[in-house]
Amino acid sequence: MIEMRLVIKIGGSLSIGKDGPKKEYFRRLLPVLKELDKNNQLIISIGGGRFIRKYYKAVEKLDLTPEQMEWIAIELLRVNVRFLSFLLNKNSIFTLQEMGKNTSGVIGGIRPGRSTDANAAYAAGVIEADYFVKLTNVNGIYDKDPKRYKNAKKLNHISFDQLKKYASDGKPGKYGVLDKLAIETVAKNRIKTVVMNGKNPSDLLRLLDGEKVGTLIS
Repeated sequence: MIEMRLVIKIGGSLSIGKDGPKKEYFRRLLPVLKELDKNNQLIISIGGGRFIRKYYKAVEKLDLTPEQMEWIAIELLRVNVRFLSFLLNKNSIFTLQEMGKNTSGVIGGIRPGRSTDANAAYAAGVIEADYFVKLTNVNGIYDKDPKRYKNAKKLNHISFDQLKKYASDGKPGKYGVLDKLAIETVAKNRIKTVVMNGKNPSDLLRLLDGEKVGTLIS
């Protein structure tokens, strides 16, 4: 019997370095994901990290259109999806049409105009997830940018309406904590969402055991 329906987004900032996947991070992450996969319906989304940003920088002066650049990023993200799918023995998801109420697997880029966050949020809506969790390199959502303001305060809980003020269009690699489409999807479907630091993957188990970790959006 399925205990929970979960969508977990693994930020590229945590997991993908300039030369590809961070081996030591995945060695800590994989046992946690495999444990969660035992009794829960699980969709995992993975970002691109510095590897894709480095690739972008290498080709951005070659007169490619923004849409062509996004397609290149999507193809590179598919490599990350295959990599993680093989490690977890799960399906790779490459289109929105592949997702239904009982879908599980690994998802990344789908098409231009959609971030990996947006795809993960969409998946959470389709499966009616109990939790959508974003693992990132910050401890949660702050009242202002903690990189710019030393007195920035972490918010332990915000409402869906409050979340909307954090929405910005951004561009690939620079969407912020969650991009605009992901935020709109979370708010529209009332998806219980947690943004948390994923440096210690075992914190995921603490969260799902009921401990307060990161910022809860509900």
